[in-house]
Order: sequence, then structure tokens, then C-alpha cells
Amino acid sequence: MCRPHSSKSTILAPDKVYCPKQQPSAPNAKDRRSTDRQDWSDEGAAFASQTSTYTYPRFIWFPFLFAVATLSIQALNKGSLVASLFWILYEFYIIFDHVPFLFTNSVYKSPAWNFTHLSTVFFWGMEAIACIIATQSNVQAPLILIYNAFPHLFFIVANNFKGAAASKSFVEEQKKTWWVYTQVTIDNTIHGICMWYHLKYLVSQYVTIDLYLGMMLEYVWMWLIIAACLLTYYVHKDEMSMKYFLSPYCSMTTKEAPK
Repeated sequence: MCRPHSSKSTILAPDKVYCPKQQPSAPNAKDRRSTDRQDWSDEGAAFASQTSTYTYPRFIWFPFLFAVATLSIQALNKGSLVASLFWILYEFYIIFDHVPFLFTNSVYKSPAWNFTHLSTVFFWGMEAIACIIATQSNVQAPLILIYNAFPHLFFIVANNFKGAAASKSFVEEQKKTWWVYTQVTIDNTIHGICMWYHLKYLVSQYVTIDLYLGMMLEYVWMWLIIAACLLTYYVHKDEMSMKYFLSPYCSMTTKEAPK
């Protein structure tokens, strides 16, 4: 409330009106949600592929991905060597691409290239159908791995049609949260398991897998995983650091309690 200031004041003239300074009110829940939404928005996103503008070329990728999934399942069911090798190499690449996420706090080289040169519908769509192909073909990966399709479909919708710039989830000061970190960890695990089932299925087309051969296959699979990690370290070592490992979880425990 404003009130006339006393005429005895030597600071303000008698006709001045004194209004005490009001403290800004705390934002309500709706305002906070709006602020968080702006934090995710593609305004100022680092890559042109991240836009909420609905454009027709994006629709092209959906029938393409459906065709890739259908043809891959058919080829694998026929014992195609090319299809098996393709999906083993694909899983190898995804592990190469994803592992640095756990040790970085930036959009490092590999995803920067993907964001710049590839459609995010195509990239995440391939990840979504990879687990479908491994579980729905004669590769016979565990059905639970199909879970991996859902977070990638979420990424496609959020980044392409809801204006949520996913590149911000690579930086802790922006949106690299504990649940994103957890999802990428699960994602790496699922791609590694899918690689194992593709490898086992490929070898089973030519020989019977006994106990000894099974152990040898496990060694081959393990060294493929190690090779992907070593290769990605060689490429991204200037951006990777142990100080970022598990950092989103550490941030949860060190946040100052609200006063």
C-alpha cells in the first residue's frame, strides 16, 4: 500500500508518495513448468536438425524404417550373412557412439556429426527398430529388450514435434539429468546384448554351438565390446573424463536444500 510521506521528512518532499518496495513473489508450479519447458525448447539449439517445425520430409523416414525392419527380419530368418554382419556392426557402432556420454559433459564428436548430418528420426528410428528386429526374428533375443524402442520413440517425438532440443541432454548445466544418464546406460546394455544374440545366431547357421564354442563366442563378443570402447576412447579422449562419470547422480546428492 502507498501512503503520503510525512511533511517533516528532510529527504522527500511533502507531496511525494512513498511506496515500499515489494518482494517478487515465488513462481507457482505452472510458471516453473513453463520455465522448464523453455529450457528444453529448440530456441538457440546448436544444430539445425533440432526444430519443432513440422516438415513433410520427416514422414519419409517412417515407411523407410518400416521397410528396413521388415526386410531385415525376413533376411535374418533366411540366414542371411549380410544381414547378420550388418546388425552386428550396427550394434558395435552404437556402443562406440553412446559410451562417451557417460564420461563427457558436451555434445562430443560422434553425436555432433549425427545431429549435423543425419535426421534424428532416422537415427533414433534405427535404434528403435534394432531391438524389434533382434526380438522378432530368428535371432531370438529376449522379448524384454523391445523396451528400448519406447524411449527412442519418445526422443523422436520430443525433439522433432515438441521442440525439445535433445542435444541439451548432453550437458549437465542444461538437461543432463539422472534419468537421461540412466536411460543411456540401459541403452548401451541392450545394444550389447543384441550384439551377442546376433553373433550367436550368425555362428549357429554354420556350426553347432557346444560348450567350448559357446565360451569362444563369449570371448569374441567381449573383445568386440572392448574394441568399441577403445576405439571411441581414441576418438573422443580429449572430451572424456572420469570426473563426469556418474556426475548426474552426484549432483542429486550435493544440491543445496531449499531454504
